[in-house]
Amino acid sequence: MKMTDRDIEILRFINDFGFCEMPQIERKFNVKKPRSYKIMRRLIKAGLVIHERVFHNRHGIFRLSQHGARHTELPAMANIPIGIYQHQLAIIEVYFKLIQQYPDATWVSERHLKQEKFINGFGKRGHVADGMLILPNEKQIALEIELTLKGNNRLVKIIKSYASQFSIKEVWYYCSEETINKVARLVSNTPYIKIFRLKERIIPD
Repeated sequence: MKMTDRDIEILRFINDFGFCEMPQIERKFNVKKPRSYKIMRRLIKAGLVIHERVFHNRHGIFRLSQHGARHTELPAMANIPIGIYQHQLAIIEVYFKLIQQYPDATWVSERHLKQEKFINGFGKRGHVADGMLILPNEKQIALEIELTLKGNNRLVKIIKSYASQFSIKEVWYYCSEETINKVARLVSNTPYIKIFRLKERIIPD
């Protein structure tokens, strides 16, 4: 199969997040049905993409095969982490929101951040943000998505870890209604951390 530039972009987009559903592919590449299904069927037939259904009441997901991952900078995701399925989809929604607001910014996915941390010799220990937004002025903003309540100790540990990461200028927490009050209380005296409702459309300047 002859690969197009868009084919490579699709593979990279999927693998940046590990997996995604059809609505995200259609949104990212501005394609609609039935064209979107034709494109993905071609990539599946070529052995580059794997399609599987995780939940009966949702779209099927797309992830890369090992063959497909060779066209990207990251390894293929071997399995879908059911426990953080909704969390991963929420990260993609935040990604869309931010690149629309900041088209000249650079997005760095959690999978890329983990790979960079490993390559630099820090291993896999320690907290890694759910994503990173790098503005044109090189200001680095760590992104955290909180859908469910975590123990205070864990959240405090994460918050404190950012105090020693001097390259990160701000941390933006996108919280569900379930978590926003708790996170707000914990960061009330931490001015570099900003909090937003997950569905809030207003992004800070």
